[in-house]
Amino acid sequence: MASPYYTKQPVYLKEPSGRYQNILTNDIATEGPAGKYNTPTIINFPYTPTISIVQSGNYQEYALTHSNFQQRAFDSHSNMELNMTAPMIVRSVEEADYVHNASLFIRSIMKMQWLKDDDPGMPPPIMRFYAHGIYENVPCIIRDFTWNLDSDLDYVEILSGKNKGMRVPVHNMFVLSLTTTYAPKDVREDFSIKEYLKGNLKDKGYV
Repeated sequence: MASPYYTKQPVYLKEPSGRYQNILTNDIATEGPAGKYNTPTIINFPYTPTISIVQSGNYQEYALTHSNFQQRAFDSHSNMELNMTAPMIVRSVEEADYVHNASLFIRSIMKMQWLKDDDPGMPPPIMRFYAHGIYENVPCIIRDFTWNLDSDLDYVEILSGKNKGMRVPVHNMFVLSLTTTYAPKDVREDFSIKEYLKGNLKDKGYV
């Protein structure tokens, strides 16, 4: 039975730089059991997640004495906040291994590199978010990650490999909070409301 975690899905997160070890591949012949560097890593969410999008416009209030109404002046538009609750179903030992590795990878890319790494002090990578063709190549950072190990579920034990002895629930929920982020140079050179309304900026991640 082929696992959907190893095939491209309508919703996924991508780490495009390749500077993190790719531990989410099943191509043992070419990647090795621990994965390899210099290849993008993709976290697939094959069971349709619930995605909540928050867009905010910020306005300053001008409260005048003896007035019944206050005026507001535009201040800024906040980067989009994205909250995702993704079911991660485990039907086999292989899928238990994937779910655990996915949680490990997410936690890793929320940390900066440290003293024994190749680039100490380098901040976490900018991820790319894709969902249903609506959101394409959206640059984002992971702010929060929640994964509960519930008590009322069966667990699948991993019997071999580097995760041997670990037990993963058959039903999991990955809850992620993402925030979009854009390089000032890209915004200056690429963005305009005119092109945004035409849909010409979707492939550049503007949402």
